[in-house]
Amino acid sequence: MERYSISQVAEKFGLEPHTLRFYEKEGIVSPGRTPSGIREYSPEDISQLETALCLKSTGMPLKEIKRYFQLVAQGDETLDQRLGIFTAHRERVMGELATMQKYLQKIDHKIAWYQRFLQEKKGLKEEKCE
Repeated sequence: MERYSISQVAEKFGLEPHTLRFYEKEGIVSPGRTPSGIREYSPEDISQLETALCLKSTGMPLKEIKRYFQLVAQGDETLDQRLGIFTAHRERVMGELATMQKYLQKIDHKIAWYQRFLQEKKGLKEEKCE
């Protein structure tokens, strides 16, 4: 099985190694160690980190991400709780998307207004030159 160093993982995700050490300290990812004590990340660790970064980038608090991975470690008896975490998070994300869509419509309206205004202004200047 392929293993990755902390610098390889940091580069892959655009993170600093200290961020990966922090996630390890928080129990979000648990890389193995070589006999000399150097961290080595398995494909499973990479997948777990991808999930954590997805959740973080969609606004899930670190405390909740940590709770999710604690439940994962407890096994299949926590499947309902994990589903609950993802379901609640999805609802929050969907709400944020709806809000952002509304804001995007406002921005599009302003862009269209400025484009029309500038086009009309340009048309007036061309009329004056003729």
